[in-house]
Amino acid sequence: MFLVGILALATTASAQKETTLTVWEYFSIKSQVKELHDLAALFRKTHPNVKVNFVFVPYNQLDNKLVASAVAKTGPDVVLYNPPGIGSLVSAGALANMTSDWSSFAAASQFPAGTVHKVNGKVYGVQGYVNLLGLYYNKDILNKVGITSPPNTTSELTADLSKVVAAGYKGITLTGQSNDQGEWQAFPWLSDSGWTYAKPQVATCKPAFNLAATWIKGKALSPIAATWGQVQPFQSFLVGKTAFAENGNWELDAAKSKAKFSYGVTQMPTGSGASRVYLGGEAESIGAFSKHKALAWQFLKDTYFSKAGELIAMKDVGSIPARADAAQTPAVTNDAMLKPFAKEVQQRGQAYPPNVATVNQVRNAELKVAQQWSAVIAGQTTPASACRSAVKGVEKALGN
Repeated sequence: MFLVGILALATTASAQKETTLTVWEYFSIKSQVKELHDLAALFRKTHPNVKVNFVFVPYNQLDNKLVASAVAKTGPDVVLYNPPGIGSLVSAGALANMTSDWSSFAAASQFPAGTVHKVNGKVYGVQGYVNLLGLYYNKDILNKVGITSPPNTTSELTADLSKVVAAGYKGITLTGQSNDQGEWQAFPWLSDSGWTYAKPQVATCKPAFNLAATWIKGKALSPIAATWGQVQPFQSFLVGKTAFAENGNWELDAAKSKAKFSYGVTQMPTGSGASRVYLGGEAESIGAFSKHKALAWQFLKDTYFSKAGELIAMKDVGSIPARADAAQTPAVTNDAMLKPFAKEVQQRGQAYPPNVATVNQVRNAELKVAQQWSAVIAGQTTPASACRSAVKGVEKALGN
């Protein structure tokens, strides 16, 4: 009996022993750090003996550190990272294959395809939440010029821009820089006419570039947009003299706290109905050399991939739930600012970057498009010439 009692005590002590789950991340903004700890608290409700240890790694160092750790056969249990790097990380052996876990996950069907990141047909990362573009509009300006509802189509948007400019207001702000930010904002207009990186064509490029040129010619869009990233355009919109702004859900807090006018958000206008919108935000993966892979999967399943966890990310940071059922909760559907973004995720979400080649090849291809997008906005070239250059640049970058 005495021996049995000792064994029972040892078993109890072992069961109560705390396990540490290590998560690498790059968050420094207060609201993002709060999200991390709120998700950890959610997990510990059902796993009180697990300590979640968040390790901050600067954004521009994370991928390299993951690769170095894989060489040493070490690394985190879970990693939160920018998904464009997934191809290189998988090639380096830094991420675990999550295909089996994902295929057995009952809620997997709730996630749009654009949030599930595969390499060679295998799942290595999933986005539990996303960030994406929408069209902000100044309700006060629209009311003054007699526009009763925001535009749903590109032709409606162009007509509305003509009205507001004629009334003495500025038309639209967007990003025209010759980098990934510019390509990010060009893509919805490009995809609307059928543009894809897998099959780049002048015919599917020209409608988008013509649209930008038309706005420039009609003074609805300023050529200075060619120098703007994603921050400056929204700052300009918040002044209150501009009717529209192409920007993301990450600006909702800025609009709420700084706008001195009535505003709204709608989905990105489309012409043919084929318009796609990149899904940004972090991907979540299991480290290839985690010693607690089953626990790491449980953590992801209970936090980033759960309805409750995705609503925490929305509440703390304003990120949009990836899960369809989370996007249908009253917290989203009753919020006029979040609802358009949530609909876009399910209806028009596009994985970023497009999975047509290696990450570096795709990034180079996107840069060629961004450079020509910027040149059109700056008035340095014609849409036709820009599209010819873009197609040649993409084909070269992708090795076609």
